[in-house]
Amino acid sequence: MKESNTEQLEESNTIEKEKVKLNRSWSFWENYLRKNSNDYILEEIFSFDDIISFWQFWNKYPGNEAKKIFYNGEYLTYFFKEKYRINGMNLFVKGIKPEWEDVKNKGGKILILEYEVKSELDRFLSAVNDTWIKLLCFLMGEQLPYTDKINGIRFVDKTRIGKGIIFKFEVWVNNTMKDEKEIDELKSFLSKNFGCSGIMVKNI
Repeated sequence: MKESNTEQLEESNTIEKEKVKLNRSWSFWENYLRKNSNDYILEEIFSFDDIISFWQFWNKYPGNEAKKIFYNGEYLTYFFKEKYRINGMNLFVKGIKPEWEDVKNKGGKILILEYEVKSELDRFLSAVNDTWIKLLCFLMGEQLPYTDKINGIRFVDKTRIGKGIIFKFEVWVNNTMKDEKEIDELKSFLSKNFGCSGIMVKNI
């Protein structure tokens, strides 16, 4: 009897990969900025094509809490002997780098949601962390407007100690999004769902 129940439990916990497969394959990247320098490194740290693989990665990833790697109100965290800090997390379609030089980004646009923090940074980081996860899920689930024209998203810490605490999200669209109406619809959706007015648009 017990053996039979065990077999049924194991079968019920088994999910066919096709049922959790995402429409596109994705890569997660980190940006590293060297201390007292503009030198940076871009590195791909994980790629996946199904939602379970993503959550297995995310639950163990130190950056699943922004304050563990970004400015936390007291200090900037540096890694490695070369003293690099992580100042950006990126989720992009696999095969596309989160940088202007990638040919698949050329001629596209970046929609920028910027947040300048004046007080209560800890509370802000908790809230913006939830917002980042929501944005990740919207992108992977193809829930953003004109999703097929979106190459990826970024979460960036632009803080400069003594000069300002600034965080921003970026949504990178490719050069097939040429209609201003489409841009406006995407801006409106982002503003409504991610709490930022005055979204800036920059050409790549």
